[in-house]
Amino acid sequence: MPEHLKSLATRLHPKAEKKHGAGEETFEVSAPVSTAASLYERVRNTLDYQEEHLLRRNAILRILKRFLNMDVPLSSLAGDLLKELVWAKYLPNKTVPVSLRDELAPVIAKYEPLFRAAEQLTGKERKATFDWLLDVIATEIETMIAPNEAEDALVAYMYDEMRKRIEWDPRLPATPEQKDLRLFIGVHKTLLKSNPGMLRYRVFTLYYPVWIGKANDALILEIASNLRTVVKTVEDELHDPLTDRLSRMLRRRAGIFRVLGDAVIATEDIDVLMDDPEKLDEVVSKALASRTNKFQTRLRRTVVRTVIFLFITKMFLALLLELPYDLFLARQEVPLYPLFVNILFHPMFLALIGLTVSIPQKKNREDYLAAIRALSVGADHPVLHLRVKHDVRGPWQNVFDALYMLLFLGVYGIIAFGLHSIDFHWLSITLFLFFLSLVTFFGIRIRSSAREIVASDARSSIVGTAFDILLLPIVRAGSWLSSKVSKINVFIYFFDFIVEAPLKVAIEFIESWLSFVREKKEEI
Repeated sequence: MPEHLKSLATRLHPKAEKKHGAGEETFEVSAPVSTAASLYERVRNTLDYQEEHLLRRNAILRILKRFLNMDVPLSSLAGDLLKELVWAKYLPNKTVPVSLRDELAPVIAKYEPLFRAAEQLTGKERKATFDWLLDVIATEIETMIAPNEAEDALVAYMYDEMRKRIEWDPRLPATPEQKDLRLFIGVHKTLLKSNPGMLRYRVFTLYYPVWIGKANDALILEIASNLRTVVKTVEDELHDPLTDRLSRMLRRRAGIFRVLGDAVIATEDIDVLMDDPEKLDEVVSKALASRTNKFQTRLRRTVVRTVIFLFITKMFLALLLELPYDLFLARQEVPLYPLFVNILFHPMFLALIGLTVSIPQKKNREDYLAAIRALSVGADHPVLHLRVKHDVRGPWQNVFDALYMLLFLGVYGIIAFGLHSIDFHWLSITLFLFFLSLVTFFGIRIRSSAREIVASDARSSIVGTAFDILLLPIVRAGSWLSSKVSKINVFIYFFDFIVEAPLKVAIEFIESWLSFVREKKEEI
């Protein structure tokens, strides 16, 4: 058995959970308060779609941002932060020891000089640096309150295995160290689905490994003094084109390592598993079937949540923009057909795209079994092997750019003309095209999530290829729009800045009142 796999098996097998000592004080909240706080989080998360594994980290980030806006010292946040996480059920009630607050306080406090250094910057750079620091501190806090050694072990294993299976083009303008770092980022991004904020922390702590936990004053001063350079260095690595290419190439391979990890966890004696090919196939098949079922369940839930959010947004815009425009500026009447099409078409289209994802289960099972057998004996396999070529603009690139622009204008022009012919006015057409771009992009992204579980690329038919070409301008436009629209989510602004702060004050008041009542009852 390869040494890397033996090491993975040792680290993956669950250890006894560390429990707080008998009689140790823990964070305890009342059921009504916890229900209210968790209900708020569910509603908010429905309106702001995020991957489930990011929800707690994002909640930590929001709490930190809210307290920073209130000018509360970071050093005093640990207890309130943990209490709010227990309120919202991101951490279990009566389980988190109060002593964790004392461990967390110096870790949070070490960021104060960095935030002060960020205040010396101006304009967009100042805000970007604040957001960067919030990403890093939120991720470090989550790794402290909910460490996951199994994930770290799987990342290390996939990195080691893929590192020796990548065939690098010698023309690539990258040193061996840069290739290793970008591979590490790509593995984190694909295997753990780490978002940019989490990756910032990972890369930052690669440069400064002693930053994790309590940091000495000299290191804090060094980073604060060179904060602009530190941020730029990390961002350059994250946004390097090679990092993005590696992430796309690794995405299908990540599922193989997740399933292997599940198989190892499900087996007490890893040596027996690796010495018996039939047993290995049986355990891997069960793990793959479980992962596939979970993926399909999560996919349906994602589509439903996104469709609900889209429908609410379309209704809001219809009441805010289309109805007033039709009644007071355009026709003095409401044309029902364009209005209903604009409200209903896009959620239905998204549901159609998202709910028709298919998985070639037999072929996929064969690919998984073959790849995992290769990993079990340290061999290579076509599904695992990667060739990273030097990306050079060909002589036809300018011609392709011109053809793409003509295709873009043609596709949108034909759709706009068709809508105009069925009584859509300019505002209705604009909203239809705007949401068509976003919905198509999100739909294709949802469909492409099948790469998490399907190991091999599917070959497109002639009709499928032509359809892909026609959709390309819409998808690219949707990708650009999504990056802009995510910054102006009116509903999330309303929840974060209008609802959340008063709600948390009310919850704090109710919690204190219930605690007061309990004390008085005990005195009787």
